Amino acid sequence: MDQVDVTNGAHILYYYTNHDAYIKNATSFLINGLIQDEHVVFIDSEPNYMEVIHSLTGRVGRDVLERIHYVNHVDFYYEHGMMLVSEVMNNFAKLFAPLQQDLRAIRSWGQVPWDENGNNAEQLLIYEHRCDSSILNAQMLGVCAYDAKRIPAYVQNEMMRSHEYFMTDDSLAPSMFYRDTSRSVIIPSPAVHMEMQSEMDLYKQKLDFAHAVSHEVRNPLTVIRAYAMLMLNPRAEMGEDHIRKLQAIVDYVDVIDHEIAHIINTEQLLSTDTLWQKEAVSVKPLLDEVLHMMTTKARTQGVECHSLMNVQEAQIYGSSIGFKLIVSNLISNAIKYSHEGSSISVHANVRDGKLQLEVRDKGVGMSKEQLEKLFRKYEKMNTDKSGQGIGLFMVKKLTDHFEGSIDVKSELCAGTEVQVELPLLTESSIFVNGKMDG
Repeated sequence: MDQVDVTNGAHILYYYTNHDAYIKNATSFLINGLIQDEHVVFIDSEPNYMEVIHSLTGRVGRDVLERIHYVNHVDFYYEHGMMLVSEVMNNFAKLFAPLQQDLRAIRSWGQVPWDENGNNAEQLLIYEHRCDSSILNAQMLGVCAYDAKRIPAYVQNEMMRSHEYFMTDDSLAPSMFYRDTSRSVIIPSPAVHMEMQSEMDLYKQKLDFAHAVSHEVRNPLTVIRAYAMLMLNPRAEMGEDHIRKLQAIVDYVDVIDHEIAHIINTEQLLSTDTLWQKEAVSVKPLLDEVLHMMTTKARTQGVECHSLMNVQEAQIYGSSIGFKLIVSNLISNAIKYSHEGSSISVHANVRDGKLQLEVRDKGVGMSKEQLEKLFRKYEKMNTDKSGQGIGLFMVKKLTDHFEGSIDVKSELCAGTEVQVELPLLTESSIFVNGKMDG
C-alpha cells in the first residue's frame, strides 16, 4: 500500500474471491495504519472482525488493538433493513467527523454486504459516488470491499467509475474507468507488498551487516599492509621503531581474529539456541580473557584501558560465551566511541549477592533520543562509526536471559557509563522452571 500515492486520500474498490486472502489483506491494511498511529476504522461482520483481531494478536499490543474503531457492517449500511443513501451518509458523518478533529490520518476498511433480494443497486452506486467525494475531501484512505462472486458484472463495472483504485486478492491497480485513465502500473496488494517490504528490509540488513564486516576487517588489514611494506624496505634496520611496528602487526591480527570470532558468535546468537543454554559459570577467567583482548584493541585505537577486578571466585548462572559477549560488546563500544588519546575504565566487583560490572568512557556520548532507541535491533549508537548495530540488542537480550539488569547513562559529548548487574550463583540457589530463585 505504501507505493500508492495517498497524499490526498484514496478510494479503493476491492473485489475478493478468497476468504483467507481477504482476512490477510484486511489485517495488513489495519496493522499498517496502527503502526503509523492513524485512526483505523473497520466496518465488517463480527466473525471477520474476530478473525482479524486474532491475526493481529501478538503482532501489536492489546492497547494498540483497542484503537481500532469497529462497526458492524449491517448496522452501518442497513440500519433500517435496507440501504438508504441519506442514512448511510449520516452514519458516515457521525463516525468520521469526530476523528477529523485532530491531525492524525484516517484509514477505513468497509465490507458492504450484498443481498440480491433486498439490495438496491441504484442506491449503492449513488452511495459509492458520494463516498468517493467524502473520502477524498477528508483525505482519507478508504477500502470498499465486495464479494466478487455475488456482485453482478454491470454493477462491478459501474462502481469502478467511483473508485480511484481497483484491488483484487493479490494486486492493486489504478481503475481504468476512473477520472485519469492514463495510469496502468500494477501495484502489489497490501499483504503481498508487506511481505515484499519485509524481505527487502531483511536484504538491506544483510547488506548493512556485510558492509560493517568489511570495515571491521579491512581497516586493520590496511595498517598491516602499510607496516609490512615499510619492513620490506631492504635499507631498513631493526630498531625500536620496527619492533614497535611488529608489535602493532601482532595486535591488529589479534583484533581481526577477535572481530571474526565476534561475528561468528553473533550469528550463533541470532540463529541458534547455543548461547541460551545456562550452567554455572566462573566469572574471573572470562573477564581476564576479554580484558586481555580489549586492552589490545584499545591500544590499536590509541585508547588506554584501565581495569579493576574484585570478583574472587564469583559464579553466575548463564553461558560462558554469552557472558563474554556482554563484556566484550560493552568494552568494544567504549573504545569505539572514545577519542584517540583518551581512556576507558572497566570495574567489576561483587556486592549484595550480585556481580556488578561498570564500563565508563569519556567519548562522544549519546543524546536522549539515542538512549531511547538504544536496545533496538540494528540501532547504532553513532552512525558515523562502523559496526553491526546489534551489539547492545544482544547485550540486553543476554542480560535479561541471565536474569540481570542493565542501566545506561550518557550525555552528548561527555561520555557514557554502562552498569550491568547479574545475580550470583550460590550454594543455596534454588532453580524454579530453569530460573534461579534465592
